[in-house]
Amino acid sequence: MNKKNIKYNDISLCNCFIGFLSGENLYIDDFYVEVNKLSKDLILYKKHGLTKREPLSPKQLVDNRRGYLSRFNFCPYCGKEINWKKLINTL
Repeated sequence: MNKKNIKYNDISLCNCFIGFLSGENLYIDDFYVEVNKLSKDLILYKKHGLTKREPLSPKQLVDNRRGYLSRFNFCPYCGKEINWKKLINTL
């Protein structure tokens, strides 16, 4: 069974589901890895001529206005509020 989809009674055990990044599920434990990976991929796309736009920084990727990240204010599994300001400032 996939541990990411289990609803936890204990909030401290929950790997909070925080949104969707480019159509993929994004969990709090994978947040930094996935955002940095996508940022590096965009640099490679630009380098090899697959896109004409400038690559976005990790902070720009998680900006709600850019359309890459659809984010939740609360985890749907445990109800914990997601502190986006803290997550973005640690990128």
